[in-house]
Amino acid sequence: MINNSKPEDTVFASPQIMNIPSGAEKRLIDAGMLHYEASVAGYNERYRRGETSHTIHVWWARRPHSAMRALVFASVCRNTSLKAVDLMARLAVNNDADAIAEAAEMIKEGYCEPPKVLDMFGGGGTIPFEAKKMGLDTYSIDANEMSVFIQKCNMVYSDGMNINEAGKIIEDSGRKILNELKEETRWLFPLREKYGEDVFGYLWTYSMQCEECGYRFYLAKRPWLTKKKGKRLSFVLVNEDEGQKIDIREVGPDYTFPSNWINHAGHAVCPKCGRRHEKVSIRNCEDTLVAVISGKRGVGKSFYTVEEKAVPGIPEMGAKEKELLDSMDFKLPASELPRWSGIVNPALYGIETHADFLNRRQRLVLLYLIRILRDEYKRLVSKYEPAMARFATGVLSSLIDQVVDWNCRLSMWIPQNEQVGRAFCGPGVAMLWDYAETDQVLKGPANLWDKLDRIIKGVRTFECSKGKVSVQKAPAQELPFEDKYFDAIVTDPPYYDNIYYSILADFFYAWKKGVLEVIEPELFGSDKTDYEYELVASSVRNESAEKAHEKYCNELEKAFCEAARVLKDNGVFSFIYSHSSVNGWDAVVHAYRKSPFVITSIQPLSIERKGRPRAVLSEAVNTCMAFVARKTAEDKKEICFRDIMEKTINIIDVFGMQLMNKSGWNESDAAMATLAYSVGMIANAKKVNGVKDDKEAIIRLSKLIMDYFPSFNIKIRDSL
Repeated sequence: MINNSKPEDTVFASPQIMNIPSGAEKRLIDAGMLHYEASVAGYNERYRRGETSHTIHVWWARRPHSAMRALVFASVCRNTSLKAVDLMARLAVNNDADAIAEAAEMIKEGYCEPPKVLDMFGGGGTIPFEAKKMGLDTYSIDANEMSVFIQKCNMVYSDGMNINEAGKIIEDSGRKILNELKEETRWLFPLREKYGEDVFGYLWTYSMQCEECGYRFYLAKRPWLTKKKGKRLSFVLVNEDEGQKIDIREVGPDYTFPSNWINHAGHAVCPKCGRRHEKVSIRNCEDTLVAVISGKRGVGKSFYTVEEKAVPGIPEMGAKEKELLDSMDFKLPASELPRWSGIVNPALYGIETHADFLNRRQRLVLLYLIRILRDEYKRLVSKYEPAMARFATGVLSSLIDQVVDWNCRLSMWIPQNEQVGRAFCGPGVAMLWDYAETDQVLKGPANLWDKLDRIIKGVRTFECSKGKVSVQKAPAQELPFEDKYFDAIVTDPPYYDNIYYSILADFFYAWKKGVLEVIEPELFGSDKTDYEYELVASSVRNESAEKAHEKYCNELEKAFCEAARVLKDNGVFSFIYSHSSVNGWDAVVHAYRKSPFVITSIQPLSIERKGRPRAVLSEAVNTCMAFVARKTAEDKKEICFRDIMEKTINIIDVFGMQLMNKSGWNESDAAMATLAYSVGMIANAKKVNGVKDDKEAIIRLSKLIMDYFPSFNIKIRDSL
């Protein structure tokens, strides 16, 4: 974690990799990106909730608004004075309306007309959102329908709206929706009737019957209920004659749960006869409710085994589901999950479609919500302008996100803090044999009332958004713009094989289309999102790791060449990137080398959240880099690897070490910033002499950097 106390002598500017080519122009970004201020602000923002547009719709790997605001301003601004540097610092630290207005005015002074800015991998829309706020002529594209919808909702639907009025309509409409949902779902939660608001959570596992002896046993893998404040409550399996039972007990620190699974083989063993079941599928199992959770905020939570009816019967729920589907002329999603071991595991165990990842009660709650949202859209259309109804419904459709992400068969219970964990935080989708369900219209974890409050706060950040904006579905490899059109391109692409956006998006798309196909029929006219142009190194989609790497390199090269085509000769290309593998960096080298771009500097930002699930499970990168590049007509030259080594040693001393000692960066992040500089030197060269290939150069440079930063590590591995 970076240090929040500002040193007197902070590092602001990265060393130049090469001079700005003739024909290009100097921009504020060449004065440095204030590594300390932008990093601290970005890092802090990622721990606050409800203060940005990110709290409305679900998307993945979005950069903090504060850091992207400063980056967009620096990439466009022609004023390089100390006043501009100070203003950039203010933009990086907080969402100051006065600073944003000053930035818009300063940019305007340098141009005859509003500069045109493109984000060619729009994603969650942070970059265009901030560009629009500063009065820029903003363009954003993405190949994924969900991304395009999110951006249109946040920037196009809201354009010209009275945000105060819209916020009030959204708040009133949202509360009406949730009150109606609470009433409609009352019968689904019998314990709500008996215990009121106290019982909010339900813990499930799967049970199966032995094919040999008929004994019923549990497939639980995550037995812990709480490890909070000295409490250690766990499920305990009890073998009885008629089948296994589950009890809840206080256990000691040495307790080991006697799972019926064989290590990681995916095989289950009957505890009675020892029969080994090799192909376990939930289609041959039963969802079994094993505990309920009660408690109030500030008091703590209690856990009880189920001794009374807590869920309606399957026939009753099945009949109601059919009734709801018929009334809406809607079908359960039949789109299939990919079967990718290690990336998308649920399909390997019977969760085969986008209807299967919810149990019957969860699915009914979602169907009720969809029906209520559809009815509310009709009411809003009859009462307000169609644009207002579209905006309000688009925003409130993110209530579906909350149900899908936090209340399904893939939502885990986290015993350390007694909370529910997200199902779809990426990079892929894990299979869970124990899951948490909550009554989301109550006040427990991940409830819809808190989500609505965050939606309302997020909408308020749409104020003072003055620039023009265009959002469309298009691939970065085939940009739908004329030559030399943009003054700057600022973009944050998919990082090699970090996240499979289309796979994650499909879980939301399959259900949100039930509401949004009326508003956006072209975007929501399919069963799944389009992944034809998705930029991801997938060995499954491309038959082998080698072909996956080659495909990613070639597609990124196409995108870079398209960026060069649509960028003005004096424009700036700010490309955000980072990766923990050699292949991930090799792809960037390939794309720059094959394009008309040269990297003039690298501005690192330590803005990744250290505690996110991906970082817990692997060596995730906590620093991303803004590669600042210009177009050049000159041929690239060969370089000797020895020269790169010598320059890297110098950069370690004058830059990497200074990031640690003066700007409070941790060792690994400072090392990654140093490696990015070295990668920039390789990318600017026609060829590196003295090594077999670019991968060898990256590996040897990484080892050199590790000598100075021992905690730094980079992986030599194939694409996932």
